[in-house]
Amino acid sequence: MKHLYIIGNGFDIHHEINSKYSDFRYWLDNNYPLLLESVEEVYGYCDSDWWGDFENNMALLNAVEFSGRIAYENEPDLLSEHCDSTWTDAQIEVENRLNAIYNEIRERFHEWIKQLNNPNNDKKIELTLNDSIFFTFNYTKTLENLYKIPSSNIIHIHGCVDENEDFILGHGKSHEYISSKNPKPEFPNPPAELTVEVLEQYYEERAELAEQLHQQLAREAAIDRVASQQKPVKSIIEKNKPFFERVKGVQNIHIYGFSFSEIDMPYIEAIIDVVDIKNTNWDISDYEKENRLKINEFISDHNIKRYSIIELSNLILK
Repeated sequence: MKHLYIIGNGFDIHHEINSKYSDFRYWLDNNYPLLLESVEEVYGYCDSDWWGDFENNMALLNAVEFSGRIAYENEPDLLSEHCDSTWTDAQIEVENRLNAIYNEIRERFHEWIKQLNNPNNDKKIELTLNDSIFFTFNYTKTLENLYKIPSSNIIHIHGCVDENEDFILGHGKSHEYISSKNPKPEFPNPPAELTVEVLEQYYEERAELAEQLHQQLAREAAIDRVASQQKPVKSIIEKNKPFFERVKGVQNIHIYGFSFSEIDMPYIEAIIDVVDIKNTNWDISDYEKENRLKINEFISDHNIKRYSIIELSNLILK
């Protein structure tokens, strides 16, 4: 293969497909407003900017504040002989609420992608179809349907609308990062065995710390659930090793409609690891200079000398 095309959502947007994340929010507002309300109950007010980058923002839950509210609503009766049976109520409630929201977001996202409008043929651009391979972050089939590119030359790294598997959706932050943004209160660890007898003795000695401990269990549950939404990028790259082997020796790399988001940069790095970067020609699209700073940083960081920055609108077929 002589050409590698790396395709981001800006490519579909160029073709007038309403595939922005802000479009997803608008669609939810018209079809599933209760889901929007549920998200805001957890994350706080989420405006169009929040939804415009909602994958990244999924990692930014204030776990301490959220779990604190849940703990307050589910305070255990510390004097009850059945206290041990209610000790994890807040923890379970946190897990249930977040799981329900994340599951429904994925379900509705899949539904939304399936109903997106078709690409505008008048926006079709010039692509080199021979000796080319396509790496796309998009779930749509614009490349297959509009450009008639065989699916054998396309990898949908996060899933495709025709596939039965769930789309890969999520943020790029680690458990450690999320924990660091939600610092742990300083108080003793709970007893190793939460039996009634042990708890009674523990609370007799440390009654003032009981509520903090209860909140801590809820906080840890919130952090675990948010962290579970991280994209498994390393395993995805490992799973798709045959593709990365195919791009060895490409002479031209075209990056179209890619936002250079931190979440997706490991895939680009995996490609750079196998190509001859010094002898490769690069052209990178930038809509109205929106990503010029990130593009310039990328070019500088990788010492890319043979490149051009373009507008997709200038490639439209006449």
